[in-house]
Amino acid sequence: MEQGKQTMEIAYRRLEELLSAKGDRLVALGLADAEDVAALLPHLGTMEEAREGTSFADALPGGFAQLAPLLQSRMAEQGLLYSQAQLRDFLALLRTRDLVVLAGDSGSGKTSLVRAAAKAIGGACTIIPVKPNWTGPEDLLGYFNPIQRSYQATPFLLALQAAGRNPLVPHFICLDEMNLARVEHYFADFLSLLENRSIAPQIPLYTADEERHVVVEQGIFLEVEAEARRRSGLGDSATLEEVLRDDRANAELHRLGGFADNESVLLHHGRLRRSLAAQMRMPTSITLPENVWIFGAVNMDDTTHQLSAKVLDRVQVVRFRNPMLADWDAIEAEVQGAHQSLPSDLAELRMTPEDFGVRSDYPAFDRHDASVAFLSHLSREYLDPLGVEFGLRAIRQSQGYMIAAEAAGIDTDEALDNVVKHKILPKIAFDTARPAGNGRLRRELIDELRTELTQRFEGTSLDLEASCVGDLGRMIRLTDGNNGIVNYWLR
Repeated sequence: MEQGKQTMEIAYRRLEELLSAKGDRLVALGLADAEDVAALLPHLGTMEEAREGTSFADALPGGFAQLAPLLQSRMAEQGLLYSQAQLRDFLALLRTRDLVVLAGDSGSGKTSLVRAAAKAIGGACTIIPVKPNWTGPEDLLGYFNPIQRSYQATPFLLALQAAGRNPLVPHFICLDEMNLARVEHYFADFLSLLENRSIAPQIPLYTADEERHVVVEQGIFLEVEAEARRRSGLGDSATLEEVLRDDRANAELHRLGGFADNESVLLHHGRLRRSLAAQMRMPTSITLPENVWIFGAVNMDDTTHQLSAKVLDRVQVVRFRNPMLADWDAIEAEVQGAHQSLPSDLAELRMTPEDFGVRSDYPAFDRHDASVAFLSHLSREYLDPLGVEFGLRAIRQSQGYMIAAEAAGIDTDEALDNVVKHKILPKIAFDTARPAGNGRLRRELIDELRTELTQRFEGTSLDLEASCVGDLGRMIRLTDGNNGIVNYWLR
């Protein structure tokens, strides 16, 4: 009921009174389609389309931690091989409700993961190709055309609306080649909206003035038409054609409305219909639906733009390795184990957004937590002198990820390693020959940072070469061949 109420409030705003009182008459006059009115005034219980499949609780009574093997098995059936570690990380990120940037070469499986995961959980997926000429928020969300008196929607906005019409279906939206244009130019406003996690972000599209004009115009025409029918004796169900064919009603409509001939009535009717349809289908603002997850797929090369500090501070970055470097034998063994552990008669999975938890504020800063204390130590001793931003918000965001990781079956060491790879390493890009903020050489500090990470993860179950320690070591090795500049994205 609450989902339905929110959808209605978002959809029609000032049109509520007009549609509630005059909806039938608008349809009879051909000013609105019955389908559009029904969409804005849904009956209780008709919001959700019928979905086939097994619910999350029935399929996996053991909880969220069992989901990775199931996804791996279902994706393998589609010819896609991902390790369970990758899928656990992906599922933990879904629980955080953060914007996730998937980085890697073309063909490394970024968009395939998003599309296949949506299919495996019974959700929907929309891939939005980003164009190099995107320069502002209107390229992402559209704009109001004052000449046509309608809002020019974009595929991204239409995807948000489609998700809002089915609030129980998870909807993944992926901005493909996200950094072909400068992300901070076209996505900055949206990034700012996503910072508010206590309530669903409200996305303004255009001012409400045009909506008021449309409501007033429709109201005046309905009053004039009703008076013409009253004087001619026609009933409330009379259509516009019947009004125009009735000589007295036609004459009264022309006289009261100031129309000169039949053509002017039809032209006015067409203009009213177009303006009303535009307002009914595109409200002045929408609320980001709770069932939407947004991803960005990026490829770092000479044809793309670097991600700015503002973007990196607000997103979770997952880097995909070259698939040819994967341990296929180990992954296939995992797939076989997943097949054997799952019921053979398990139907398609049907998950709801609530199965992934709800969007909420990041946890309060807990300096007594061991992982938080370690991240704070890295920030104070290494990252801040190196000029790498890693402040309170980043640490709280990392806390949120580690809580989600636990639910996804990731242990503390692996979760902390993922935090370093998601939130710290992508921000490292500087000249190691320059002195650090504390006067020491940056090369010395980054070497000590690697030593600190090695000591933290040595003796754990992690493969150090595949962990953040190995990634940072690779970055340091490439520095000498790059004029002393260390860069996470360098290959």
